[in-house]
Amino acid sequence: MTTRRLFLESALTLAALPLVTAGQTCSPAAKPAKQEKPAACAAKLSASGGATLVTCGEKKSTFKVKCTKCGFQTAEIEIDTPTADKPYTLEWKCPKCGQKHSVTIAPPKA
Repeated sequence: MTTRRLFLESALTLAALPLVTAGQTCSPAAKPAKQEKPAACAAKLSASGGATLVTCGEKKSTFKVKCTKCGFQTAEIEIDTPTADKPYTLEWKCPKCGQKHSVTIAPPKA
């Protein structure tokens, strides 16, 4: 009787194992690809003063500013895409430490 019970338990466990582990993997879940493409933006625009470009479009561009003193980072800021004759400048003051930054976003110089 004991042998039969052990046989049935092991058979049922082995039969159920693929069903239980079908949705599980050993590797971590794949993260969605980030939409940030700084390499593509670097060809179109350059940023200085602690700014990082997030997206660059024909009409709108998005960037973030990170304080060089304390590391505070702003939310994404959307602006009209600057041109060679009209670069975007911003005098930004960190709300956490008070450090002043002069942010400039413009097309790279030829």
